[in-house]
Amino acid sequence: MSRDRAIVLVGVKETQQALEQFDKDAVKAFNKLVNSELSGAKKEALGFVKSEPPLSGWNTQPARNPRSRGGAGWPAWDQSIIKGGISVSKAERKVRKDYTTNAGALKNRSAAGVIYELAGRSNKTSGKNGFISNIEGKVGNASRLIWKSVDKNRPRIEKNVANALDDLKANLQKNLNMRRTS
Repeated sequence: MSRDRAIVLVGVKETQQALEQFDKDAVKAFNKLVNSELSGAKKEALGFVKSEPPLSGWNTQPARNPRSRGGAGWPAWDQSIIKGGISVSKAERKVRKDYTTNAGALKNRSAAGVIYELAGRSNKTSGKNGFISNIEGKVGNASRLIWKSVDKNRPRIEKNVANALDDLKANLQKNLNMRRTS
């Protein structure tokens, strides 16, 4: 996910860690909701991967020398490899010089899947090559798998996860207030 289009929630990791001391079930419920949203988006994204390549010239057989230049190393279209490359991640990653924890993210780890997903995305102003023009003409603009699913469901996902995080924070505050008065 690019940083400018990511759903940003502040304090997820800290809230979960603090609330773990008081209410492990609340943390489990939050994680269950996040996992459910990610699972639904992943399932929908998997449904967008077709068995046939999006363009007639896209090989379905792996290249003889996958690390060569000049197109001979172009990744083959293999539905099972592309589907297998779509995964859920909750790994920390460096953003804005600090470490940010993802509540969750979908990743596409297959080379063919990434090319299909993003071809033409960052090349909006410059002249487009034949591949990008062809793929956009045949299957539409970039965001064809994971992003298509996330963009389609973004308002619902944002609302559900933000509400769950607000509930988690309120639960933490309630527990902290009870501890303060004791």
